[in-house]
Amino acid sequence: MKKIYIRKGMESMKNSICLVATYKEFAQLVRDIKKELDLPIDVLEGSLEEGTKQAVKAEKAGAKIIISRGGTASMIRRHVKIPVVEIRVTGYDIFRNIYPVSGPGRVLGILGYQNAVTGCRAAAQVLGISIHEVILADGVTTNWENVRAQVKYLMEEYGVNTFIGDTSVMTHLEFPTLDVRLITSSRESILPAVEDAMNLLRVQEEEQKATQRLQAILNFVHDGILATDEHGSITLLNPAAEKIFHVQQSQVLGQQITKVFRDTRIDEVLKSGQDEIGQLQKVPEGHILTNRISINVDGAVKGVVATFQEVTQIQDAERTIRQSLYGKGLVTKYVFSDILTKDPRMKKLIEIARGYSLTGATVLIQGESGTGKELFAQSIHAHSLRFKGPFVAVNCAALPSQLLESELFGYVEGAFTGAKKGGKIGLFELAHNGTIFLDEIGDMEKGLQARLLRVLEERMVMRLGSDSLIPVNIRVIAATNIDLRKEVLSGSFRNDLYYRLNVLNLPIPSLRERPEDISLLAEYFFKYFIVEHGKGTMELPGEINHLLSEYSWPGNIRELKNVMERIVLAAVQGQIHLPTVRLMVEEIQHLQEDQLESGDDELIRGTFEEIKGKVIRRVLQEEDWNKSQAARRLGIDRMTVNRFAGRQSDTQ
Repeated sequence: MKKIYIRKGMESMKNSICLVATYKEFAQLVRDIKKELDLPIDVLEGSLEEGTKQAVKAEKAGAKIIISRGGTASMIRRHVKIPVVEIRVTGYDIFRNIYPVSGPGRVLGILGYQNAVTGCRAAAQVLGISIHEVILADGVTTNWENVRAQVKYLMEEYGVNTFIGDTSVMTHLEFPTLDVRLITSSRESILPAVEDAMNLLRVQEEEQKATQRLQAILNFVHDGILATDEHGSITLLNPAAEKIFHVQQSQVLGQQITKVFRDTRIDEVLKSGQDEIGQLQKVPEGHILTNRISINVDGAVKGVVATFQEVTQIQDAERTIRQSLYGKGLVTKYVFSDILTKDPRMKKLIEIARGYSLTGATVLIQGESGTGKELFAQSIHAHSLRFKGPFVAVNCAALPSQLLESELFGYVEGAFTGAKKGGKIGLFELAHNGTIFLDEIGDMEKGLQARLLRVLEERMVMRLGSDSLIPVNIRVIAATNIDLRKEVLSGSFRNDLYYRLNVLNLPIPSLRERPEDISLLAEYFFKYFIVEHGKGTMELPGEINHLLSEYSWPGNIRELKNVMERIVLAAVQGQIHLPTVRLMVEEIQHLQEDQLESGDDELIRGTFEEIKGKVIRRVLQEEDWNKSQAARRLGIDRMTVNRFAGRQSDTQ
């Protein structure tokens, strides 16, 4: 045996292997071998009971493997949990010990365990010696009274005058006329046992590393994991499962699954061998999603592994994935402090809206175009418990009905011609655990209104082309610039949907109803655009504020913002000329009046197509360029309005 082979990896083996020598000469031989080869083993002395005590102490001190021989090895094996490597009796050992007692007149007896007796029997046949055997049963306590009776019988019946065996022979055979000899172990029998022990320790260390890696995975995986053996006894429970079921692994290992947990159905899977995937299971905190997989070995069920996922964790992960894949920009930019006002009614509305934000109820915001309805919607979301979730805004008037439906609900692959491969997630799903803002809700066609009503009632959506319902946790905020009550009376809007939307109501007053805010907002936009366009230092003359307050602002804050940008851009060398601003405001103010008072003669001049275009553009002007509202008023489709709207509508 090569020295380098024995020493390989021995640094990690120190204090891990103990050899229990059963007699002094044996112990000294092992110490000599250890010193010569620098073996990583501890040498202890003791035979049978004493050797067993030494082995038990070594196990408690951290030993991983015990080496011993004969009856002592068998006794140690019954008292420790770590592996015991036995030093085998070699043919050389047997010949070396039998030959000296094989002379004439010697009748030989062999006392020992089966392996030693078998070796002695073979040697005796070669030497032509007649032997008599007393075999000790391995793994059980020896009845030495019975053994001594057998030995006495062999002495009297066959004249056995010499017995050889292991240390048990020397200890328990006390006959004055009997020559008792010990089968000693040689260097050649010790080294293979040491090598076997070292190899076994290497395997243990590799298994320990693999177990530690597996345990690290089990400890840090988010899913709860539970395993049982074929009898239904719990063999594994990771920290995530401990948290889900509110138990400790140390309390439940080895117990029957049915006595510890209810309704896991693991016992049913043990009986049937049929896996159960994606099943809902009730736990104290709600529901979990579980998979139960049978462990099959050679066609027999040897246990079950179950995994558990908390539904809330799945939803949170799903929301994160949705946002990362589709949710760029799905956050609010405004809070209540961004709403600038001096008007008492507006201040009261802000306080009311703050209160609304702390509920989960649907909110309907009503007000003219440009009054800041989305500003309120974003602020409500930002102040709510859903502020970490997405804020998804969609203009119901900006898209044709079919396209709006696919955007809101999503679709599966192949749902319609041109459907995106793999399908598409809908805005309702994208808003999961957050808020969806449905602007211009009054322009939604009635078929789509019915689907929206179902979402509000059941909080479930179904993608186009699918037959599966998807639960969504969303808050709905709707906004409109038309009187939905009139739309309900005219049959254009569903009565049941109106009441579902109008749980909490926020009526936003127009800018002309709060004149104090005109100068406040004008000053704010003025300073904003000075910085935006790098105009340096300028001041807004007081006369301009007076002029602005005289205008009715049909476009509300949006229109005021546009005018203030034009005023800043029209400034020359930091100077704002009042006549220029007056002309600008008068031009805007008279534009509608001129168009509306142009007279019927002008309206009916030209071809039929030209007259149609004039009528459509006039109605658009009256409806503040809301194409859907103009189309409904004229009784035509929105595409026709788009065709005749002209370049003027592009600014809206």
